[in-house]
Amino acid sequence: MQIKRGTIEDIPQILPLWRKLSDTHCEMEPMFKLVENAEEKFAAYLSLIFTKENFAIFVAESDSKIIGYLIANVSTTPEVYVIRRRLYIQDMMVSPDYRRQGIAGKLVNVVVAFAKEQQIEKMDLLVAVKNEEANKFWKAMGFEPALNYMTQYLV
Repeated sequence: MQIKRGTIEDIPQILPLWRKLSDTHCEMEPMFKLVENAEEKFAAYLSLIFTKENFAIFVAESDSKIIGYLIANVSTTPEVYVIRRRLYIQDMMVSPDYRRQGIAGKLVNVVVAFAKEQQIEKMDLLVAVKNEEANKFWKAMGFEPALNYMTQYLV
């Protein structure tokens, strides 16, 4: 198993993992309900972000098969803040068949190294409140709650 920077050619193998992640989240939170043709739209989105310098996609690969991925983007906060550069972990998924083997931790370690190379001062992510397993994982990786993200559905 190796972790490497993803390429646009990885999109077809990332899509089923993304769909599994989305389906899992949809069960926990209505905001993750998908539209028709979601995979096609997400493939187009991935194609776009592979062209952006502020995005990084890392994949875990075993025997030429992608078994996990992590999508992150780098942004800069307004000049009023001391901490200016941040990395946001947008998505991370490891195939259920490969869980509990340290792959997710290796993906996170690679993105942490990437963030340090980029002189990023802070990393953020959102975790569904009901996703107890993910919350435990991220806390074990050194993340801690900082803000309460609150939602009110109007429809």
